Amino acid sequence: MKSKPPPTLETYAKKRDFTRTPEPSGAKPPAKAERAARFVVQMHRATRLHYDFRLEADGVLKSWAIPKGPSFDTHEKRLAMMVEDHPLDYRDFEGIIPEGNYGAGEVIVWDRGTYRLLEGSDVTQAIAKGSLKFEMFGEKLRGAFALVHIGARQRSAAPKGRGGEENAWLLIKERDEFVDPAWRIEDHAQSVASGKTLADIARDPRAPHWESKDKAAPSARTRARNERRAAVAPLPSITSPMLATAVDAPFDDPQWFFELKWDGYRAIAQIERDGSVAIVSRNGNDFTQKFPELAALAEAFEERPVIVDGEICVLDDEGRPSFAALQERLDRFGRSGPKTPVTYVVFDLLYGNGRDLRQEPLEARKAALEGILTGRGPVMLGKHVVGNGTELFALARQRGLEGIVAKKRTSTYHERRSREWMKMKVLARQEFVIGGWTDARGSREHFGALLVGVYDGDGLLYAGSVGTGFDDKKLAAIAAKLRPLERKTSPFKAKPKTDSPAHWTSPALVAEVTFTQWTRDGMLRHPVFVALRSDKDPREITRERPQRTATIA
Repeated sequence: MKSKPPPTLETYAKKRDFTRTPEPSGAKPPAKAERAARFVVQMHRATRLHYDFRLEADGVLKSWAIPKGPSFDTHEKRLAMMVEDHPLDYRDFEGIIPEGNYGAGEVIVWDRGTYRLLEGSDVTQAIAKGSLKFEMFGEKLRGAFALVHIGARQRSAAPKGRGGEENAWLLIKERDEFVDPAWRIEDHAQSVASGKTLADIARDPRAPHWESKDKAAPSARTRARNERRAAVAPLPSITSPMLATAVDAPFDDPQWFFELKWDGYRAIAQIERDGSVAIVSRNGNDFTQKFPELAALAEAFEERPVIVDGEICVLDDEGRPSFAALQERLDRFGRSGPKTPVTYVVFDLLYGNGRDLRQEPLEARKAALEGILTGRGPVMLGKHVVGNGTELFALARQRGLEGIVAKKRTSTYHERRSREWMKMKVLARQEFVIGGWTDARGSREHFGALLVGVYDGDGLLYAGSVGTGFDDKKLAAIAAKLRPLERKTSPFKAKPKTDSPAHWTSPALVAEVTFTQWTRDGMLRHPVFVALRSDKDPREITRERPQRTATIA
């Protein structure tokens, strides 16, 4: 009777045709042995180069895909996307996965050895808790490392699906005698098993790979893909995302999905069949060059071309988005952002499988999106809950998040604001146009407060001064952007009265501000600066007036 792979290898087996790839099937049961647990790191050139990091546990290899590979610098937090379990005999695999197979490309055994847990004694339990600390005894990797989960805390020990927040981890070097910030992974490109590089493997006719003298019939999956490509719809031109209507309170309804509101830059991403990527903000700005790490988005999707909707975020160690960190990334590092990588939180599929999906219901679009994610690349799936908006809103408040978004399960996608999508904010928060600043007082430098307003039909209406929420770096950075815009006349419809001398600017910059409420005369109470918003058009900034939830839902 033919052996079956362990249950945790079912996803691995479903993705592969073992008559067409030399990868091990995992059908042979692992031998029990009392020895140190083993690890392997495989350098893998598939759609993009990455490193497959695998730890032996429970008779399989628990696996993570690391785009940039391990580092010996304690300040480097390397994104590690958890993928399906692999069989133990995969640790010796080195060769070529043929075109047409999952993960096609060259593979070498980049490093191998043993490891031991530094906390606890059960890897599966450590994965469930979201934190593994271990010491590695490899030919290249030595010393203590940590794998820390950065997404949602509710998950099982095994990865769920092919991608999403439950799969996002960070690989971090712990402090010990092996720390070496100068160590470069590019200088260590040879296999520890054969001494070969990926290029050597690609040129080696003896490398394990699939060959046949007869042309094999395409698999059902390949036939289906070819049929779709034979009658594909043209890629649509999508110029702006669908926007949510602000409402005043959360609600519960089984006909609605509820998502966390991600605090970042809203962006539409288009990934072509050749893997090229174009990313555009909600007001048409090209983000492709500003976030070069997102060129690896192609790794995240099994099928291309696709067009997806999502949010560009910087996540903290607990998986929470920080818009201030995102803004600092752009101000401080420009394109490179070496120590502040971004994650693209994707929550909608607009084009895929050769079809324009915008007229499909949201529920179908989300299911299709989850079905094509690979778990690789700088991507996290924006999850949702069904029906329970009040509980998710309470969680957002508890975790210090911006709020939640409600989306009708049957909603189709339109490039405008819609009442079928609604947003509920924990704090009053919106964008304002900067029309000037006041002189600094006391020990503060650069400026005292920003003078802000919103547009209505008659012009720019003054809404108040914002004097808190700044540190020295923000004051200097904002002042540098304000001075070139200075002018002699006020841009506001009515010139505001200020406690300190005012300087006026052209209304070209947008600030995001939190506040407690609007006064009866249209002024902000207790405003606090959050960040500048380069992705918003000043001419579109108007006062948000949340509608009563009961009138819509």
